[in-house]
Amino acid sequence: MFEAALASALLFYLLLLGLPSIELQFLAGGLLTFVGLVGGGGAGIVYHLALRQALARVGASTRGWVWSPVARHPLLDDRGRRQVLPWFRVGATGFFLCLAGIGMITVAVVRTALAG
Repeated sequence: MFEAALASALLFYLLLLGLPSIELQFLAGGLLTFVGLVGGGGAGIVYHLALRQALARVGASTRGWVWSPVARHPLLDDRGRRQVLPWFRVGATGFFLCLAGIGMITVAVVRTALAG
């Protein structure tokens, strides 16, 4: 299921890269970046708060959890994983949307430079 969704997303991205208008590529890249920042950034905040709460509940040390949160995932119990990991996945997806948008904007800039 995950592989099919990833393949579909990559195909959609390749279609967006082939947009005939440079302006549409700028717009699509900007929208992808915006959605990734808003969605991923919000999810990242919720993820860190949920992780802190789950670590405190199981009595694990929270020292350094902001700088290396993924290293704390093995310390979580099943309830903590169910509470934390969905937000982690949404935040990671937002990060990749930002990268995709920035990549699309870069392609549009290069196309503009080559056309002009």
